[in-house]
Amino acid sequence: MEFWREVATGFVGNVAAGVVLVIFWFATQWFLAATDIVIGYSWRFDGDFRNPHNLRPSFDIRNRSRSKTYYLANIAYLVDHKPVAKFDNKAIWGTELKPGTITYVEGAPVVAFASLDACLKSGVHVRLQNGREFWLKGQGPGQLRTGRTQRLAFWLRKKIESAAVPME
Repeated sequence: MEFWREVATGFVGNVAAGVVLVIFWFATQWFLAATDIVIGYSWRFDGDFRNPHNLRPSFDIRNRSRSKTYYLANIAYLVDHKPVAKFDNKAIWGTELKPGTITYVEGAPVVAFASLDACLKSGVHVRLQNGREFWLKGQGPGQLRTGRTQRLAFWLRKKIESAAVPME
């Protein structure tokens, strides 16, 4: 009976170790995906501050991945998760985000917005061609918008990269 107990214990231990490694692998993949793209934006316009026209978003997109290339798809303008303007499918469609690059992309003018106040009250969804979405909420010109979990992930990634030995 001792022999089979040791075999079962060894089997369960190996399966548990495998499950822990798979969970660690998925956590690492999530971490890399959560911190590889950072999008900041601001609103640009023609005219002066008192009478702006041709309001359009300008994006600062950083691909921090070392090996993955992404392609932009479209922009959606939402208030309370309801569309307030037509989707912008042409201005950024197919823009390539190469690994380790910072890309400046300007959207098309949004006809539905007549004032900067309307722009700041709306949210902007930027989609990649792989289906991934980024929700950006205007709080003023030029913030890099991140949530609490993403800020923690960026902090952890910065610590790991500063402690890593370069392989090049």
